Amino acid sequence: MKKVTTATFWQTTFALTFLVNLVILIWSISRWIELKVVMWRSVWAFPLVFYLAALAGCVWLFWWVRSEKGLTGGQESKAGRLQKALELEGLTDPAWRTAGAVIFSGILLLIPYLKFTFRIGEVVKKSTQDPILTTIVFYWLVWWLVLLAAGALKVAFKSSWAGGFAAAAVVLSLAYEVFVRLHLVTTYPFSMGWSESSRFYYASLYFAQSIYGMQTALSSLHPSRYLLQSLPFLAPGLGLTASRAWQFLLWMMLTGISAGALAWRAFPGKKFGKWSGLRALCAAWIFLFLLRVGVYYHLEVMIFVPILFVSARHPWRSLAAVIFASAWAGISRVNWFPVPAMLAIAIYLLEEPAASAKNLWRYLAQPAAWTVVGLASALAAQAAYIPLSGNAGNARAFASSFFSELLWYRLWPNDSYTLGIVPAILIVSGPLVVTMLMATREARTRLHPVRWLGLWAMLGVLFAGGLVVSVKIGGGGDLHNVDAYSALIVILAAFFLGGQVRGENGQPEQIALPWPVAAAALLTPLLFLIPLLSPMQKYNRDVNQQALEQLKGLAEQAGQHGPVLFINERHLLTFGQIKLPLVPEYEAVTLMEMAMSNNQATLQQFTNDLKRQRFAGIVTGKQNVGIKEGGSFAEENNTWNLRVSPYILCYYEPVMISNGPDTFTYIEADDSRIEFYIPRSTPLGAQGTQTLGIQGICP
Repeated sequence: MKKVTTATFWQTTFALTFLVNLVILIWSISRWIELKVVMWRSVWAFPLVFYLAALAGCVWLFWWVRSEKGLTGGQESKAGRLQKALELEGLTDPAWRTAGAVIFSGILLLIPYLKFTFRIGEVVKKSTQDPILTTIVFYWLVWWLVLLAAGALKVAFKSSWAGGFAAAAVVLSLAYEVFVRLHLVTTYPFSMGWSESSRFYYASLYFAQSIYGMQTALSSLHPSRYLLQSLPFLAPGLGLTASRAWQFLLWMMLTGISAGALAWRAFPGKKFGKWSGLRALCAAWIFLFLLRVGVYYHLEVMIFVPILFVSARHPWRSLAAVIFASAWAGISRVNWFPVPAMLAIAIYLLEEPAASAKNLWRYLAQPAAWTVVGLASALAAQAAYIPLSGNAGNARAFASSFFSELLWYRLWPNDSYTLGIVPAILIVSGPLVVTMLMATREARTRLHPVRWLGLWAMLGVLFAGGLVVSVKIGGGGDLHNVDAYSALIVILAAFFLGGQVRGENGQPEQIALPWPVAAAALLTPLLFLIPLLSPMQKYNRDVNQQALEQLKGLAEQAGQHGPVLFINERHLLTFGQIKLPLVPEYEAVTLMEMAMSNNQATLQQFTNDLKRQRFAGIVTGKQNVGIKEGGSFAEENNTWNLRVSPYILCYYEPVMISNGPDTFTYIEADDSRIEFYIPRSTPLGAQGTQTLGIQGICP
């Protein structure tokens, strides 16, 4: 990155502040018009004055800094005195440095405190405050607090303004990222989210004999993830909370290894110091980038192994790294099969000039070998896993994603993802894309065309592939399916920024990133994290324990008459809260995958088991046959309600549960509604019943 002068920093800051205030002003005016606010009679006139004053001040200060005398006047001139004030030159005593650290710590806590106290983004009952206008004011204040935090760290560490701003943005983002992910480490006994229970159940299957007293097939989806999650089961007796804590640590540790490895490789100690502030900030930003995209922890293995071990100078070590990472891909995700080899090739193309080989064919021989060996290793690992996992008779389940519907509208803003995949990934990776475009423009003649072709072609392939995977039904709700593209572009940008790209003349190629682009990159994680901040949820232990006892009583009573199927909440068997024999089939995540891919073999077997009322009880969520015309994940809802729910309702009915004076068909905990189904005394039969909305469905 270019050395950031005081003038450059303040021009960028005033420009960004102008844009923030302009957006806030437009947003506010739109809301005021909607509410028909009379400004001269309203308290909202005060924010309006502040917005307008900030806009005018930013315009004046921006042009003042751009002028010749802006930050170059003598110490006795007005310009010189303002320059001295902007640089905070007099605040160097230890007391001021301590005050800077204290102020930053206060801001770190103040931002979530304001959001929680005023319930920003929520509709508060019996409140006279408008939630949208309150949200607008909150984000306006956040911007000023971030600038104040930057000044506080500048004073605390005696850094430049750019250094203080970078440290403030990264440290705030790190703290909030950890806080957001810690929300899932609780003692809440039921599943937090639709699929959390499934994750722990599939992890437990590596120890099925000791936990369930039987061997059962391992998961066909994400086996490597569950292998990593299974480690707490090595210590019998660790419960649900321990597994949640371990999953949190997996996110932190494996993402941290990838970020640290890339910072170590791309920003070497000879240039940046063993762990200089800049190098540490780069590692922290990469860490945040990978988490914000949503690169899952089991996929991080395929990122840090090539980064740590691939080098053209060590061909056998590199080959071993590609084989290992590709084999790991073979038991991870099918769209990651070629990725380890592609990351290895990218490192090779960045570090190794084409001129170092006798001819172009010789230069491309090593990447070609990695491609063939990598794909072969991934395919071989999957082929070996299928029979070893006990899924030899259901091999089609491993290719379910190839048979699923594609929902292209999810590339753009929609009910399932407000930003849409394309706008969101362009925002998150935008500064890295700019870095690559600058590198191509500045060094296009100093790297052989085949190197540029290889780098950009791989980026394009992974970007397009990520978009296709994102629009598969069941996806598109976040960015985690563009993870391979994200991993590649952050590696490419880091190597160019760190000067680890060798030109054809053997000299390093280094890109100096303009401060406005760097500032945008620094703010992006914070931009996504602050809306996610929410208080740690407090669960009602008595209510949840009562719900657990209700479910346990129903399940164990039914278990006296036959097997009980846990479609949902299967972790209650895993951790021994309910002691019943395991029915391994038809777990929620796998059943949903089979429904989305229309796997008729599994669905027909499921229907047959329901028809003969194989199960004495079924634990699942509320079943209905309603079809959504729109809304969040409407297609997934409709798929389940067409291919699963009707057949449960044909042959099973929910138990009526008395809860004081009221009677419900569900067991209600703090964050869960669970229904317990028992066989109908008289199955609905071929005609079904119109009142349930499934007439003509029941086979």
